[in-house]
Amino acid sequence: MQLNLFFAIVGGLWFWFAASLAGYSWIQTLKSPIVVGTVLGALTGNLETGLITGGSIEMVYLGMVAAGGNIPSDRVFAALIAVPIAIQTGVTPEVAVSIAVPLGVLGVFVNNLRRTVNAVFVHWADKAADEADVKKVWRCATTYPFILGFIIRFPLMFVINYFGADFVTAMLNVMPAWLLTGFNVMGGMLPALGFATTIFMIGKMKYLPLFIIGFFLVKYLQIPTMAAAIFGICMALLIMFMGDEKAFDGLNFAKDLDGEKEEQKRLLSEKDVNGVFLRWIWTAELSNSFERMQALAVASSFAPALRKLYPNDEDLEAAIKRHLGFFNTQANWGCLIHGTVLAMEEQKAMGSDIPDEMITGIKTGLMGPLAGIGDTLDFGTIQTILFALGASFATTGNVVGVVFPIAFAAITFCEARFLFGLGYKLGKESIQKILSGGIINKIIDCASIVGMFMMGALSASIVKVSTPLAWTFGDKTVQLQTTLDAIAPGLLPLAAVFFVFWGIKYKKWTITRCLIILICASIIGAFLGVFAL
Repeated sequence: MQLNLFFAIVGGLWFWFAASLAGYSWIQTLKSPIVVGTVLGALTGNLETGLITGGSIEMVYLGMVAAGGNIPSDRVFAALIAVPIAIQTGVTPEVAVSIAVPLGVLGVFVNNLRRTVNAVFVHWADKAADEADVKKVWRCATTYPFILGFIIRFPLMFVINYFGADFVTAMLNVMPAWLLTGFNVMGGMLPALGFATTIFMIGKMKYLPLFIIGFFLVKYLQIPTMAAAIFGICMALLIMFMGDEKAFDGLNFAKDLDGEKEEQKRLLSEKDVNGVFLRWIWTAELSNSFERMQALAVASSFAPALRKLYPNDEDLEAAIKRHLGFFNTQANWGCLIHGTVLAMEEQKAMGSDIPDEMITGIKTGLMGPLAGIGDTLDFGTIQTILFALGASFATTGNVVGVVFPIAFAAITFCEARFLFGLGYKLGKESIQKILSGGIINKIIDCASIVGMFMMGALSASIVKVSTPLAWTFGDKTVQLQTTLDAIAPGLLPLAAVFFVFWGIKYKKWTITRCLIILICASIIGAFLGVFAL
């Protein structure tokens, strides 16, 4: 099979499944450019090229959290184009990245299309609820969105990959030297977008000096990535917990509550409870729509358990409709809500006086706060740090890099299961105790310190910007880059990161606008001879 046909088929299928978002934390791993590069590189005997290209793309997308389900650019779309281009044409990873990353915006349009059409399936589910048809609600939440995903995703990626390499080769053959230099400059500068976005997401300006410390620590001492990570973790623990002997007391809340709460009668088996959790964590974003966001996933996840709790069709119909209302949160931490609500539904089915409004109120009142915690902790810090570490290994051609995205999936899956079980076992008290305790803030602050330090350390070796400008005075030539390095190494890469950060934070630039600015600066700078890689 020709490589372009192979990449067209595999890329189309990969984009279809990964962009469907079936699996939540696990899908974040499948969407990782590191994983894409590793698999495609290994399958074609070009592992090193795949790793380096995938790692380079990952750096661009660091910190781009899909808050509220909105993504500024689609990293798996870009990766599934860039890796085949790098393997088939032999261009540098920088050139492949500079060609593919702007196309990531197309992935956003595809995602918006599916979230628009998914609203149709929500209304179909409303009719199924009127008939207490649990199986049809499930099909509306899974089967139909999955089919829709194939229709709008596979053909697009197939066509791009089938013709992409030939098009790029033809383009490179007629491209002037300065433009090729511009693409290389762009590939070295674009990671500044990822690091600047991460600083913005962390959002704690009091920790900004740690970014600068990490940057120059690597520039001056040339320490490896893992050494920087160890320094960052130790620094975070010293800052947050030194002298605070009661720092971890908040972790005992589960034990305390367990002692206060008597064993309650249950109607649901462990299999029933696990079923609700697994259905939710695998389908939370699959049927996401602009109209009601995750509502269909909530209703379909609960439906089989509700059928057991409410044998009467009239009661079941009311219960399903109760969960078809608007809902949107971070799915891992949202498990606290679902565990709690499942316990409340169970108690209601056994005769407890729990009004429908109380169940709905728990969901709507807590989805925002828990989404904030989940996005900040899981995606803004843990994912960013682990994926950045993975990318640092991948960009050197080290296959160890793929371990870090996989580790993120495993960690957050276990986190979600723990929170779901906690919510189900302890009820409303579990959420109140977690939100009122200081341990969550301690963990977020600790992760922010590590994240800020690591972003500085990684940007020192990943962001690449230099200038060939030089002036001759008599018999003496002054090279600007040499002069800047004498002042402090890496000033131009550091300036690139802070320029993008300034634009995002103070000028309110969107990610797309920042991307366009970096592209234009790279091309124009290369044409004028201001920038070089």
